[in-house]
Amino acid sequence: MKVLLVRPEVPNLFKYANLITCEPLELEYLYTEITALGHSALIFDGVLDKKEYVKILEEFGPDLVAITGYITQENLMKAYALEAKRHNPHVLTVVGGVHVQLNPERFKVRGIDYIFRSESMKAFGALLDALASGNSVLEPINGLMYRDMDDWIENALNPADIDELSIPDRSYFYTHMERYNYLDLNAVATIKTSFSCPHNCNFCYCTKLGGGVYNARNLDLVIEELVGIGSENILIVDDDFLADISRTEQFVKRVEEAGLKKNYICYARADAVAESPQLIKDMAEIGFKYFIVGLEAITDMDLKSYDKMTTEDINRRCIENIHATSAEVIALMMISHKATKDDFKDLYRWAKENKLNYTTVSIFTPIPGTPLYEIHKDEITSKKIEHWDFLHLVLKPENMNKFQFYFHFIMLSYKLYRYGKKTGGFDFRKKSQE
Repeated sequence: MKVLLVRPEVPNLFKYANLITCEPLELEYLYTEITALGHSALIFDGVLDKKEYVKILEEFGPDLVAITGYITQENLMKAYALEAKRHNPHVLTVVGGVHVQLNPERFKVRGIDYIFRSESMKAFGALLDALASGNSVLEPINGLMYRDMDDWIENALNPADIDELSIPDRSYFYTHMERYNYLDLNAVATIKTSFSCPHNCNFCYCTKLGGGVYNARNLDLVIEELVGIGSENILIVDDDFLADISRTEQFVKRVEEAGLKKNYICYARADAVAESPQLIKDMAEIGFKYFIVGLEAITDMDLKSYDKMTTEDINRRCIENIHATSAEVIALMMISHKATKDDFKDLYRWAKENKLNYTTVSIFTPIPGTPLYEIHKDEITSKKIEHWDFLHLVLKPENMNKFQFYFHFIMLSYKLYRYGKKTGGFDFRKKSQE
């Protein structure tokens, strides 16, 4: 079979900032599984590829189109499936990815034949082999949903074993590596060393992925993959790379033993960083340059409402521990729809007090599939899925009108950027423009 692997473009303003562009790792995993089974595959990354999707359909002539994406790409995923059917009514289509995992009901639409909810590449391979052989027995395939006349059959979803992941074929990455970046780091490769997250923040969908079971990859496989990556810059996309402190300590030791000289970016919880100053120092010494930390809020009351199980004091100690090294904090903050003018001012002041060169602010957004969404679903004011990009209000602001809220949000974001630029956080942008 010929399989076209698709990641749609990003339908928001971030695509113009050119600050972060990530390797399509999920498509590379699929590519590796498909070709290992003797089928052919082609990756179409709408984020980068200049050739039109329709032209790709004409030239490649796929038997199956597999489409992945995040919540804001939902309509694009559906549109890509329909376009594939318009081009060839006999082509089969399947959708997958994190948004599909948590909200499969949204994809029971015309143009989509299969909904894939598992993170298992072996399960996808089983589907592909069944389709290639004409085998109609699909019940054993983990997490698959498929049509049966006008009904949908839903197979049981079991957590995938992350150690079954093959080391991905990165041919696509190496062809376009100069386009994948993270702030000042270029040719940034992506690696996954765990599924899901053991914590329970009520706004985060990550804890629900992989069947809600935290599953860490064998470090032998992680180091083997790292050694083979032909790039010195690595983004670790685990939801929380410090979820298991002893494992992270072993990772540091293994990297030192392997003599790896790379730069690393990872996500981490504030409490783990606050409680592990020596580990953070050790991580910085082996090349960890950026710690992306969901600090979220500056008051204990707001942090409690998110079930973060952290405090303002923990956030401050987290920042101090990273600042005590050569690494940088990338602070992820949220501003509530209940915010007042003073809340915007306080967040900016807090960022300055804590010398945060990189602070991103998102608007409080209940994501479908999370506990927070269930709490607020009757209050949702927008039906446009593209508004779930953390840059739009999906709940009515309580202490000002929409125009005022957006004004203060834009001004806060601009002031935080200006502060980071003033302190040298964005010096690389000057160099890239020279």
